[in-house]
Amino acid sequence: MSNLNLKLVPEQLDSVSMSIAREQLLEDGYCLVDGHLPAGTVEELRTWSDKWLRETEHPPHWKYQGSDVKISGIRNPARRLPDLPRDEAVDFLIEYPAAIMDALGIGDLKAGGAFQIISKPPNAPALYWHQDWARWDDPISMSPWPQQVFLNWYLTDTNVENGCLRVIPGSHLKRLDLHDHLVQAHEGGGYAIEETNEWMFLDHPNAIDVPVEAGQLMIGDARLLHGTHPNRSQARRTVLLGWFYRRSNEVPKDWDREVPQEILERDPEFPMQWNREPGIYLRA
Repeated sequence: MSNLNLKLVPEQLDSVSMSIAREQLLEDGYCLVDGHLPAGTVEELRTWSDKWLRETEHPPHWKYQGSDVKISGIRNPARRLPDLPRDEAVDFLIEYPAAIMDALGIGDLKAGGAFQIISKPPNAPALYWHQDWARWDDPISMSPWPQQVFLNWYLTDTNVENGCLRVIPGSHLKRLDLHDHLVQAHEGGGYAIEETNEWMFLDHPNAIDVPVEAGQLMIGDARLLHGTHPNRSQARRTVLLGWFYRRSNEVPKDWDREVPQEILERDPEFPMQWNREPGIYLRA
């Protein structure tokens, strides 16, 4: 791929639009920005991802996601998943948006080292409502800043017809009725649900659609409730998704806004615990 070694420089970014996007990320739990990808990169990434999709067996439990092909970087390996295949294209996806993340005030979030090719084939069902935060027992769950985000690089224009993303703005910090009725995502139980599940596919009154143009970058807080529409079109809809994490549980050095008392009083030795079900730290 010819554009792999190119870098996005800060001078290419509009400071006003990035400031607006930062506020949306903090308040709504997501933002959409121009990815500033070099000409031809979307087509190259589409060809690259199509090859992986053709050569990867798709198990039945990928039904709602469409696919979940995980690939590690070479310069940025997924250390927790050392057996993943490695490809330099993932390094590009990890390194290229550094200037965007700095401009959004989340440059201290570091990649987990893998990207997922998530691609809904024609006539694929919707993806159920879920959130991806797994530290709900920890007071850091109340952080008004993002502790973990996903980066979505869309390789196809998306809309309601072909299965665009749906989100519930503000649900990363505010408990809704929906939270108490959801089956845990993916391997936590989501793989096995029926398409008739009332809550998992609820047409929630606070939900909004997020149509995206190919090459745009969508950044979402891991705590945000999100899903997709079904793909009712006759074409594949592909997104490349990567996770980025804050290594520190301290208040960010440049944070000048209110901090929840629970975080100020948090034991710095609080153990890492895996729990994807919101508890006392997500309030109505």
